[in-house]
Amino acid sequence: MASDFHTHIPRDGINALISSAELLPGHLTSLEIHPWYLPETFSPALLPDHEKLYPFAAVGEIGLDKLRGPESVVQEQFLRAILDLAADTCKPVVIHAVRSYPEIFAILKHYRLKVMIHGFRSSPEMLDELWRKKFTVSFHPSALNNPALMNKLRHASGKFGFESDASNDIDIRDTLDSVAAKFAIPDLEKMTDQYFADFLEI
Repeated sequence: MASDFHTHIPRDGINALISSAELLPGHLTSLEIHPWYLPETFSPALLPDHEKLYPFAAVGEIGLDKLRGPESVVQEQFLRAILDLAADTCKPVVIHAVRSYPEIFAILKHYRLKVMIHGFRSSPEMLDELWRKKFTVSFHPSALNNPALMNKLRHASGKFGFESDASNDIDIRDTLDSVAAKFAIPDLEKMTDQYFADFLEI
């Protein structure tokens, strides 16, 4: 069964990790605390407690964004506090990173967490760096138009998958079929299904 590594829209007939501020019964839900929508000042009172977090399959998307949201110091305070909760509850994390990889790396090195970078569409060199750090990489739909990235999947040195994100028009099964055919990657669906299961330990 095809796996959608990050979406905001519940769908039938596929494995999907749904990013949502609320638990969606019957679905694999990741608790979203998006950097775009954080308040202007940090307050621990705004964070979920452990009891709320336990039913979720993962935490995120969370992260840092240099283009939107409150100032960087506030985003970093929230990120560290949320990562503390993820560590306490042994949850994998889904990271949103916009022009902030150095800061993300500096923060994450203090944690032993399973990490997925969602919406990846950067350089092949950055992809290699993420794989060296043992992060799972979820490719943004636009990354499919980057042959330099997709060709690396033939001999990938790390785990990866694909996502529909917030689009109603993307069927992840079509994405997998297209990438497998265009870039000659056999068993792509089976491979990414295993990476999806590994990330969530299901």
